Amino acid sequence: MEQQPTGLHNFGTELRQRRLAAQRSLSDLARGINYTKGYLSKLESGHKRPSPEVARLCDAFLAADGALLRLVSPRRAPATGDDDSGPDGRDEGLTIHTRPDGSGEFQAISRRTLLASGTVAMMSWTAGPIPVTARTEIVHDGLDPYRRQLANLRALGQSSAPAEVFPQVAAVASALRGRGARASGPDRARAFLLASRFAEYAGWMAQENGDDRTSTWWTTLAVDLAEAGDDADMSGYASVRAAEIALYRQDAVGVLASGHEALARATGRRVRAFAWQRIAQGHALAGDENACLRALDQAEELTDPTGEQPAGATPPLGSSTVRSPLPFVRGWCLLDLGKPARAAETLLPEFDAIPSEAFRAQARYGARLALALASVRQLDHACAVAERTVAAAHLVDSATVRVDLRLLKRTLGRWRDVADVRRVNEDLTLALHSGGK
Repeated sequence: MEQQPTGLHNFGTELRQRRLAAQRSLSDLARGINYTKGYLSKLESGHKRPSPEVARLCDAFLAADGALLRLVSPRRAPATGDDDSGPDGRDEGLTIHTRPDGSGEFQAISRRTLLASGTVAMMSWTAGPIPVTARTEIVHDGLDPYRRQLANLRALGQSSAPAEVFPQVAAVASALRGRGARASGPDRARAFLLASRFAEYAGWMAQENGDDRTSTWWTTLAVDLAEAGDDADMSGYASVRAAEIALYRQDAVGVLASGHEALARATGRRVRAFAWQRIAQGHALAGDENACLRALDQAEELTDPTGEQPAGATPPLGSSTVRSPLPFVRGWCLLDLGKPARAAETLLPEFDAIPSEAFRAQARYGARLALALASVRQLDHACAVAERTVAAAHLVDSATVRVDLRLLKRTLGRWRDVADVRRVNEDLTLALHSGGK
């Protein structure tokens, strides 16, 4: 008799027991989730490994309330192997090398050399020269031009590839860092604090470019600058960012660990709310609905419903594009918990409210909404949302969005005989093929 793969028998046994208890045949389950009867039979016998996606579908169809999903062990992503500089990048810096065509790359140098030379770090990019505007406003006195420039660069990041935005953000972060080093008293603290916001955004653009190592370097620098500016919350937010990296690797254990670390480090309500949101997403990945909903309630208690910032204040951490990230996170969690109908109901009004120029947000949340709609066989609506999503994804070239686009393509592929699905899948193939990493 052929030996079953280790660790798969429990899922298959539970799936079969719950299917029989619900008085459903294997054919009923196959029709309900649009997988073949033969494939599901191999799941029940333990001869096929269940993916989290099929576990969620089976869970939802059989109303298992997360029991099946929890049997698919939370995954931890393997180490990248880029550990020469330690886990937080504090012992190493990255220096720029540019070419006449505007492309470039980074190269590691020691942190001591970096601090002595004032060199800034860059990720590998392929983009045009840095526009003159990135160099003109930094010569003025006062920090308001910098604040406006950060707002402008964030807006640019909503409609452009990260490789186009990153060099500009890095250049201004370096200039502000130098300004802080030359200043004293409150001026020094304010310059370093604003520099930390540019460094944090550079880290986000690096992550969007698929470069987690450079993202970690810049986020670590942002923590150092924020501490020099008497802001302790950036340390907590760095852990929020680490949780986001783990989230896109489907690493539930890593998401929860970094989320709780963020909660322990952060003091401000905004960052603590972000930490609870990541914790909720970690529990959703692990199939623990009760813990997920409790974390979402904690996040909601900490979330400012207005999101308003006083005039002249240091720009806030996190996205300011959508009216509130919490409904998106709730819909995201519901989808991961195998409740696509409720996820679509939650995500749809928020997706429609995204500003028309916020293409990065459209791509990110549109991919999730289309996936939820496809999972409940609302194929016409799913394809319409997917078309808008793919168009936005082409503009912003996001590595994190491509994670969900791949899943959407696999999900829609189960209805490849539908004309609209075939057309959208062709667009998805082009978007994924033309993307960076």
